Amino acid sequence: MTKFRMMLLGTAAVGLTAATISSASAGEVEKSFSTSGHVNRAIVMGDDGRDNFILHTDPSGISQSRARFKASAKSESLTIGSTIELALSSNAGGSQHAAGDDSFAIRHSFLYLKNSAGTIRMGDTAHAGEGYLGTDMSKTGLAEGIWGTTIDGILFNNTTTATVSAAGTSVGTAHGSDFSSGRASGISYDMPAVGGFKATVSHVMAGSGSVEGTYNADFDGVKVSVGAMYTTMNADATDDRTGVGAGIRLANGLSFSTNYKKSDLNGDLNTTNRPDPEVTYSKVGYELALNDLGTTGVGIAYRNVDDLVTSGDEFTQLSFLFEQSLSDYGSTIYGNVTNARYDTSAANFNDITAASIGVRIVF
Repeated sequence: MTKFRMMLLGTAAVGLTAATISSASAGEVEKSFSTSGHVNRAIVMGDDGRDNFILHTDPSGISQSRARFKASAKSESLTIGSTIELALSSNAGGSQHAAGDDSFAIRHSFLYLKNSAGTIRMGDTAHAGEGYLGTDMSKTGLAEGIWGTTIDGILFNNTTTATVSAAGTSVGTAHGSDFSSGRASGISYDMPAVGGFKATVSHVMAGSGSVEGTYNADFDGVKVSVGAMYTTMNADATDDRTGVGAGIRLANGLSFSTNYKKSDLNGDLNTTNRPDPEVTYSKVGYELALNDLGTTGVGIAYRNVDDLVTSGDEFTQLSFLFEQSLSDYGSTIYGNVTNARYDTSAANFNDITAASIGVRIVF
């Protein structure tokens, strides 16, 4: 870990030094400021095995509503900039029995220096291990992705319990999101892209280090994407996390994507010899041009998670996904039909079957 820190700090020093070599007069610096964001709302209707439910939510598990502010000063040799992004979601994570939370929180707050040697980012943001969440070539990532679903807040019911209330384990808890490193305060160095390859190294609070790399290419209409991440976790329960993903989209719009991630538990504290949690997430998608409104995407996704909440538990989810872009309006209509199953060695739970319809408007 010490070598990793020294490498990162040395790289940062080189980049920052290079950034100061060439200065520009005030007249040669172009300054800009912009605002952007989106509002995302969904209606979720389903059956939890005991009762029907209807949920009105900001599905924060996939693309919560947000507002973004960017500022930059750019010359021929150097760009200095900053970004602040706020989460502005309402009734996020609501269940079939209770309303969710209204969220006003910082998603990103960082500054950066960029030149031909790469980019240094400092602050609270998605550093390596969080920037690459997974590979998805299907054009249905808004309807569902490895990072979350529209039903993350819905609770499972224990089949052996007579009460109406759910057991307390939510879909989001059972699948554990994407096993990523999480946003945190730290420093990252983004290397210059070379032939479709990009790499990032990072260090964040509490002594965690991460590295990630992606490769994207287009071979005569056949698009290929590959990614990998590794994070050393300075946490009591987990030593490190690894993840890989790959996808391909053919010229006719058919795509295939698959991802695998694993959390290595702390061996000293894992006195019960609990297996390391693992998640696999795969999609088959098809992109069509059915109308003049924008692209249409359909897909089938399958998720399997083992040993996440407790030893021997298993979560599986099968989803049918749909997205319709309204490109002239900066909007997307999306939907899904999904079935989620969760069981542990101590209890069985009712399946959750739900359908969602949502709209995201980008401004």
